[in-house]
Amino acid sequence: MARKRDRKISIETLAIYADVSKSSVSRSLSGKSGVSKQTAKKIRCAAKKFGYVRNIPLSKAMSYIRGGGIMECETIALVNAKPVRDFSKLYSAISQYVHAVRKAAEKRGYAICDVWLYEKNFTVAKFERLLSARGIRGGIVFGHYYKDSIPEEFCAGMKKLKFVSLGVKSNAPVCGSVFMDRFLIVKGYVKRIFKLGYDNIGFVIEKFSDKYEGGKFSGGFFSAQFESGKNNIIPPFYWGKSNERNILELSQYRQKYGLDALFSYSTDISEILSRIPCPEMKIFHYDERFADKRIPYISNQREVGREAVKMLSELLCDTCYECSMSKSLEISLNPEWRPYH
Repeated sequence: MARKRDRKISIETLAIYADVSKSSVSRSLSGKSGVSKQTAKKIRCAAKKFGYVRNIPLSKAMSYIRGGGIMECETIALVNAKPVRDFSKLYSAISQYVHAVRKAAEKRGYAICDVWLYEKNFTVAKFERLLSARGIRGGIVFGHYYKDSIPEEFCAGMKKLKFVSLGVKSNAPVCGSVFMDRFLIVKGYVKRIFKLGYDNIGFVIEKFSDKYEGGKFSGGFFSAQFESGKNNIIPPFYWGKSNERNILELSQYRQKYGLDALFSYSTDISEILSRIPCPEMKIFHYDERFADKRIPYISNQREVGREAVKMLSELLCDTCYECSMSKSLEISLNPEWRPYH
C-alpha cells in the first residue's frame, strides 16, 4: 500500500533541518541537477524523517510566476504495451483506467507523453531519447498483461526510471502496481448471476491469466459457488491457444456440467464468444460492451487510474527513493457495484 504522508513542515524548515539552502531542497526534490548526490541523499532522508511531501500544483504555479509566465510542467510517460493502439474501443476497463489517469495527471499539473511500444520502427534508443529530451523521470504503463508484452530491451530502459503498473500486478520493471481485486470481481459477478436464477454456471478464463494472478480468478469462481450452497462444484474452463479446439471443448464443458450460464472475464474471449450463437446457455461478460444490464456494473473502475497517478506522484517526490525500492508498492481496490439505471 502506498505510504500516506502529511505535509508537516515547510520547505524553509526542511532546509534548516538538512543544513542546506532552500534552493538546494527545491532542486533535489524536483529531480533537477545542480545538487550533489550526498546533499540530495541528506535532503531526501530529512524529508522522509519529517514527513515532507512536495505540493506539486503549488510548485508549478510558483515556477510559472518566477519564470515570467513560462510554467514548468513536468511530463510523465503513459506507455501502452498492448499491440492494439486504439484500445479504448476494445477494452472497457482499460479505457476507464487511462481516462482517469489523464484527468488526475492534469489536476496534479503533469503533462503526458503518450508512448506506444508497438509503433513502427520504434526502438529502445528512440524510447530513451524521447524520455530524456522531455525530462521524463517516470510514468504509467498499461496493457502489459502478457509476460512478454514489454520487450526485454524496453524493460532495461524502464528500470532506470520510476514506473507504476496500471490495472495489473505486474512482473514488469515497475516500482508499484494499482489494480482491482480479481478474486472479488469474479466472485461478485458469479454470485449476481446466481441471483438471477441460473443454477449451473461455468467460467471461462485463460490458464496463464489465472496462474499469473495466483489463482485469484478460479478462487473467486469457487468461492461464489460455495457461498451459493452448490453441492456439485463446477471447475473453470481454461481457454487454450487453438480457438477451433476451444469452441469444441467449451461445448463439451457445457454438456458435461449442464450449464445454463457462462461467465467470461477476458475481453479477447468475449470477442469470440459474442460472434457464436449459443441458445443453450446465457453468456455473461465482464467487458461492458457485452454487459447484461441485469448485472450491476463496477462503479469505481476509474479509481485505479487516480490511485496510479497518486502513487507515481509520491514516487517522483519520494524523499528516500532507495528505501522505497526495497519492496514493491501495491494497491488492490475492492470493486463497488452499482445497478444500471
